[in-house]
This record gives sequence, structure tokens and C-alpha cells, in this order.
Amino acid sequence: MTRPRKREEIDHIAGASNGPDLVAELRRRGLRATCHRTPGIDRDGNPVRFGVYALDDADRRAINAWLRLRDRKADK
Repeated sequence: MTRPRKREEIDHIAGASNGPDLVAELRRRGLRATCHRTPGIDRDGNPVRFGVYALDDADRRAINAWLRLRDRKADK
């Protein structure tokens, strides 16, 4: 939630191997989670466009609300 992240970073943070599927699930739950394509070079030296995912303020508010609800349920 702190800054835009590449797919590989999302995989590492979430302990997942398919960050785009994780982002798709967040979108199904109502988040926008935009993806901007950024030009770069892959490990083989080929030009590519990396996906960089970002949450907007509304997404962050929704996630914080989900976390508060989860914490309230855990306290009961």
C-alpha cells in the first residue's frame, strides 16, 4: 500500500507466484488497482513493458476498512 509495485514485488510480498491473479481477485472485491505498463529490458536483453500495479486513495481506504473489520472480528 505504500507505493506502486512490479509483479515480482507483489509475488514476494504476498508469498504468491501469480501476482496478476492476486490483483484480479482484489479487483473482483471492488478495488481498482491500476496497472501501468513501463518500458524496460528483460534478463535476456529484450525490450518489454513491465506491469506496475498501484492503489489509489480509495483503494487504500477500502483496504484499511477491511483490516479494521478483520481486527474487530479477531478481538471478539
